[in-house]
Amino acid sequence: MRAIIEKRSQKPSGRWPKQGPDHYVAVQIVPDGVEPLTALRTDVASKRGIELIHCGEFYGHSTGPRSRYATAMAKAQQIAAKYS
Repeated sequence: MRAIIEKRSQKPSGRWPKQGPDHYVAVQIVPDGVEPLTALRTDVASKRGIELIHCGEFYGHSTGPRSRYATAMAKAQQIAAKYS
């Protein structure tokens, strides 16, 4: 098994000026011999035996060391370290 950290963008939820986070971090736990997902869909992942772990959402312009991005990446790296 191997872990792949994914940083993706998404459509912000809500309407301007109150919109939600526009990026997220997830980890794919991919069994040996299986292709990783290009589109992170839970229904396809379950059919292939891939586990998707959502680590957090953040705003794309805020990526400092104490941001939600840093927290999500730290969580993702901690999960990925278990599988490497």
